[in-house]
Amino acid sequence: MPDHEFLFALHLSDVGRSEWIEEIDGMLSDLMNSMLRHAGYTAATIAQLAEELRAGVAGCRTSGECDVQFRAHAGELEIVVTQGDRRIFRTSRRLPD
Repeated sequence: MPDHEFLFALHLSDVGRSEWIEEIDGMLSDLMNSMLRHAGYTAATIAQLAEELRAGVAGCRTSGECDVQFRAHAGELEIVVTQGDRRIFRTSRRLPD
């Protein structure tokens, strides 16, 4: 079982729907790439996860504060995006060996 255990949370204040796309293409993309590469994921898997995240938050129709959480625990990585009490996106992947 991989020994990666971490929690990284990012709070984005007052984010509008159009700004989400810019944030994901910029800062979150860079963050995901660095963090997931460090965890041992391949470039192809990182690109796939980034695309899933983009597609997942594209459906967000409201403005406001959003939280993005990356959690590695028990051999699995979970990525969750919430806005208020609503989950906008969630995915998980087994951590690389």
